[in-house]
Amino acid sequence: MIFKNKKNISGLSLLEALVSTVIIGIGFVAILQMVNYSVQSMHTSGERTKANFLTNVIAEDVISSRDSSTTSHSNFTKYLMGTDESSPIFDAGACKSKDGTASTDVGKIYGTGSSDAHAMKLNKWKALLNSKSYLKCRGVNETRKFQVYKICRSGCTYTNTSIQDDEIYIGRIQINLNDGKKRKYLYFQADYKLVGVN
Repeated sequence: MIFKNKKNISGLSLLEALVSTVIIGIGFVAILQMVNYSVQSMHTSGERTKANFLTNVIAEDVISSRDSSTTSHSNFTKYLMGTDESSPIFDAGACKSKDGTASTDVGKIYGTGSSDAHAMKLNKWKALLNSKSYLKCRGVNETRKFQVYKICRSGCTYTNTSIQDDEIYIGRIQINLNDGKKRKYLYFQADYKLVGVN
């Protein structure tokens, strides 16, 4: 008589296989979400870096050109003030939609048909900020504005008797990113007029 040793060979049951598949699936979903968050975070960081650079470009243009004059304006700051102090001289409407708009000045950053240095600066800013090519549009709440405020001791819209100069011009750049959730502001002294100096 031959005796056969029967060994119990235990394998994976269907239930165990399903449980392990679910555990591995949850791990993969978590990893994919983490990768997606990392990509979005890098994108947002890159847009903020570009916004910092572009606000610095505008501030440097204003400060370096503040003494330049044209036939119609004594200096660049007076030109930037415009006729209405309450409205910004520059308001880019690039993000009225998520797709944005393409600026006609992309590729020719100073525009065409203008030899006025002040107008060419505005064309440059419009080409940089009014195009989705430089800063992407992610929603209708994104804003790109530049305004100059005049603060004086008396006789103007914004008065302050404690300032040491006769007039101070403050530039304000505002860029909203990520559908308005991230905001970049830069305030800087664009120009000034000393007391008793014309």
